[in-house]
Amino acid sequence: MSAWLPYVGEPMNHGPLATFLMAFAISPGIPAVLALSLERRVMKGSREFVAFYYGDPLLAVAAAVGVTLSGASPQAPVLRFTAGPVPVILMACWLAFGVWQWNAELKAGTYTRTQAWSPTKIWHQMVVYPALGYVVTATTVAGMTAPAGAAGVGAKALMAGCLFVWVVANIYDRRHLKLGHPPYDWRRLKPAPQPWPLHSTTLQAHAQSHN
Repeated sequence: MSAWLPYVGEPMNHGPLATFLMAFAISPGIPAVLALSLERRVMKGSREFVAFYYGDPLLAVAAAVGVTLSGASPQAPVLRFTAGPVPVILMACWLAFGVWQWNAELKAGTYTRTQAWSPTKIWHQMVVYPALGYVVTATTVAGMTAPAGAAGVGAKALMAGCLFVWVVANIYDRRHLKLGHPPYDWRRLKPAPQPWPLHSTTLQAHAQSHN
């Protein structure tokens, strides 16, 4: 029996590189492909939220380090957090949070409805939260509870540092808005024509950055 959930946890059975590639693909890899193919834009660091562009790759590093420390089989006391009903419930909670945040941002005017239904936004709320949430949580718990010598202590510090930077980046992003997701027209399968009406705080921040 695997120590990880089926499908989403399968890369953890194949070591840290597979784990890193899986986490990186969830975000920012696939969002970058969606942005290029459907939203007709190339993601650049100066235009994206810091936590997404720089922070999510650090989460992939943390996940890979966690698997390096724990191996394919985490310690028995933490298996309930890596496989079985507990992580499934955790993923459901992450998904519920994604839906709640989606609605809250619409009500707060952070995004317009056409921004909220852009391909990258849908992926972020419906896939990144539950899938990456599980991968990072499970590998962090497994890695932090693994027995380790001096090198292991350094690896655990690296994991903690990656997570800390991601948290700080999220706090920074709350005060430094970016476009995040362009208004999207699904009937034409391309972004809505510009100029975009400044009906959200992210669109206003985007316009100000180009003045």
